Amino acid sequence: MHCDLTYPNFHYTPLASISKAIEQITITCVSASKAFNLAGLQSSAIIIANETLRTLVERGINTDEVTEPNVFAIQAMQAAFDEGEEWLITLNQYLAKNLSYLQAFLKQNLPQISLVSSQATYLVWLDCSQFCQNSTELADFIREKTGLIVSSGSIFRGNGASFLRLNYACPKVQLSDGLTRLQQAIIAYQKYKECFK
Repeated sequence: MHCDLTYPNFHYTPLASISKAIEQITITCVSASKAFNLAGLQSSAIIIANETLRTLVERGINTDEVTEPNVFAIQAMQAAFDEGEEWLITLNQYLAKNLSYLQAFLKQNLPQISLVSSQATYLVWLDCSQFCQNSTELADFIREKTGLIVSSGSIFRGNGASFLRLNYACPKVQLSDGLTRLQQAIIAYQKYKECFK
């Protein structure tokens, strides 16, 4: 779902494109949901080069009755993939500028938070391990104090307890407002935690 949202100068390489042998054992699932904001249409596509494998998958998804998209889904996905390249390039450039702004803001105002680097998507992981081991508590605190909603890394398991996830796919003015709120909340949270030492 995020493969179209690569940063400028990076490209997504589908696994099936690596070799003919790999193509014959690969099932590729794609969607316009994230890049073209079509998630509400609940649609996707499955690409399978191997005819035997494709038949098995077709039988499975038809048995489970998940092959009946809503009336707009097919046309919307086709329009996005066939006609949306220029828009997508512009979107990715805008997201790259937002990411640069976010990185500079953190460096200048919240150096205790480090950014996990990536090459795609509009979701960023904020490493808060220097001052927090409970991202659920931190996310709740941020929302309560400033109204900013960020995702707690804990819900994604693993070492997420020290991470927040932030969505920066928005107008820059909203991103600026959100980061200002984040800064206010982090300062208040650190003071709050100091009271219990």
